[in-house]
Amino acid sequence: MIRARGGIPLLVRSGRNPFEVLMLVACVATGTVGLFQPSSTSNVIISMLPNWEVITWYSGLTLGGLVSLFGVSRNGVVSLVLERAGLVTLTCLMLAYSTAVVTQVGVRGALPALFTGLFAVACAIRFVYITTDLKRMEDITATRSDGE
Repeated sequence: MIRARGGIPLLVRSGRNPFEVLMLVACVATGTVGLFQPSSTSNVIISMLPNWEVITWYSGLTLGGLVSLFGVSRNGVVSLVLERAGLVTLTCLMLAYSTAVVTQVGVRGALPALFTGLFAVACAIRFVYITTDLKRMEDITATRSDGE
């Protein structure tokens, strides 16, 4: 729950769902391990991708996950904007990775591509929820400032 200006209560679909938080933690953990201890990661798919894609993948997981987690752990409009920014990063990254895996690995990469692709869809849906909530807050604030 976030109170819009003027004390009007507005229900915001919180991102503090344990499932979302744990998936974001998994993104950060996977990205960090992949960047700093690449020998401990699975080489099945990664070995078939160019090095720059692997570095981009792990960096994006870490950055997108951290920004979203920071947003989820705070309250207010800024927290929603931060969460949304991290989710945009993760959505784009997941879609690019899925496409790269299918393009470069072929059918053998279908399962990892499906998993990351569906995670991208989940991130995009949460992005839409946040955008809708921010728009509703903006409408309420605009209405209250007009004197109604």
